[in-house]
Amino acid sequence: MNTRLSLMLAASSLLLAAPALAEDEGLTPEKVAAIQRDEAAAQAKVNNEYGNRKPSEMSNAERGQAIRDQQSEAAKVMEKHGISAKEYATYTARMTPDDNQRVANETKRLDDKAKAEKEAEEKKRKGDGEVHIQQGFSDADPVELESTDGAEPSVDVDGSLDGTSGGPIVEMGGDTGTPTQSISRKSSRRRK
Repeated sequence: MNTRLSLMLAASSLLLAAPALAEDEGLTPEKVAAIQRDEAAAQAKVNNEYGNRKPSEMSNAERGQAIRDQQSEAAKVMEKHGISAKEYATYTARMTPDDNQRVANETKRLDDKAKAEKEAEEKKRKGDGEVHIQQGFSDADPVELESTDGAEPSVDVDGSLDGTSGGPIVEMGGDTGTPTQSISRKSSRRRK
């Protein structure tokens, strides 16, 4: 076989394998949409750092620094997704109209998903808006705090809950920890 022919076959196989190689590395229209979304978020972050000013409103030093910051953020996004800028540019340049439509659909899906997550987070943070009120702590509807098995249920209500001021004075006894003066009165009995 002629050396020229073998070189031509080798070169053509490399050219035909390039798009397939990009697919093997994980570049798909869906991945492109994710990269574009991350890139836009990184650029918005840099723009926000510089006060969302137009380049004409910045000094030359600020404009140069903003461009360097944008380039470094773009490089971080590419590194995050595990591809080089050259591979990304090559793949996006060779995308078909169908691929572009898949990118647009995936971008819309990602936007809707992010919006739903944001709404769920706000709803979780806000709560359901209802205040739950516990019934009890009155003579009409008492709450039993302690009970023993087999004993008749009883409820002690503190005198200060009746609306009268100056509840009973509590004096603590010796080592047993029981009060020497009764601090509450028997208010009602509840039978089960």
